[in-house]
Amino acid sequence: MKRNGAQRIIEGICCTLRAAFGLLLTAAVIASPFWLTEDSPEQLLERAAQLYRSFRASESTAISGGVVAGEVVTPTEVTVTAPPATTTTTAAPTTTTSTEGLLPVREVQYLKGNVSGSGINVKNGNSNHSIDIAAQLAKQPDFRLSSEGYQVLIIHTHTTECYTGNGSGFYNPKVSPRTTDKSQNIVRVGDEVEQELDAAGIKVLHVTTVHDYPAYNGSYGRAQDTINEYLKKYPTIQMVIDIHRDAMTQNDGTKLKPTAVINGRKAAQVMIISGCNDDGSLYFPDWEYNLRMAVRLQKQLCEDWPGLARPLYFAPFRYNMHLTRNSLLIEFGTDANSLDEAIYSGELFGKSLAKLLKSL
Repeated sequence: MKRNGAQRIIEGICCTLRAAFGLLLTAAVIASPFWLTEDSPEQLLERAAQLYRSFRASESTAISGGVVAGEVVTPTEVTVTAPPATTTTTAAPTTTTSTEGLLPVREVQYLKGNVSGSGINVKNGNSNHSIDIAAQLAKQPDFRLSSEGYQVLIIHTHTTECYTGNGSGFYNPKVSPRTTDKSQNIVRVGDEVEQELDAAGIKVLHVTTVHDYPAYNGSYGRAQDTINEYLKKYPTIQMVIDIHRDAMTQNDGTKLKPTAVINGRKAAQVMIISGCNDDGSLYFPDWEYNLRMAVRLQKQLCEDWPGLARPLYFAPFRYNMHLTRNSLLIEFGTDANSLDEAIYSGELFGKSLAKLLKSL
């Protein structure tokens, strides 16, 4: 900005006055009697300098706020040094899971039975009946798929059975392995089997009636009533599958978790149960027809998903399998498996069952 002559004269006078005033202040401080103060000469000079700076500051503030119009004022950066603070270093939290009150879970895989042949294994629990696997495979199951009406009935005798596994290797004995929530119990596995059969064009009826709550005793009797009701209502049904989950707990409280890895994913092992009138005390005239289907299904599972199937259990019981031919009980894992593992097994089982039924 250009200044006129009058401004330059005024600024010159101000500079002269400032210099004179500064000299007077300095002289006054220096000339003050030393006996009137405890300050050293160096401290007196510093006081004089402070007085002079104060004068300059008050002067510049009085003239247009200390800023001349049109000038660019560069801000002065003031650094304030704070006293050192106490620094506390917080370590990253360590995730520790307490196992207090928990019991162990052991992952296992069951593949060997006491009878084997034709690529499959069977656990024969009968005292009076042996099993010839090849001979059973050679017999045709009594099943002819039709597009007319329901072909397969899925039920759950122990409807509230559920899964408590979480992959931690432990379980809480206080957590119940049963729930009435059908999105969390064995019904959810039945849903998966149903979906696979339906996707294959096989008409399936999934009955989710609860048979084991509020009373557990009498479950099979109530399930028998349900099966008979639907067999009468839908005479086209040729197969009944009772879907359960197993439970295996050792004497020390360790739970066993039968698991297979299929396509890189964990699945609960599946066990097919086919009953027999071993001692002649049961009304079970057509048990061999069930066994034919069971052996065929076992072979299909072993071919499709190696490791998924536990040995077929040829049992000295009937578990309502006397009500119609092609009746089977299927166990999906144990309560130590996770629901996700059981659902995956339901998917795999459903695919194999659909493939088998369509091939007969």
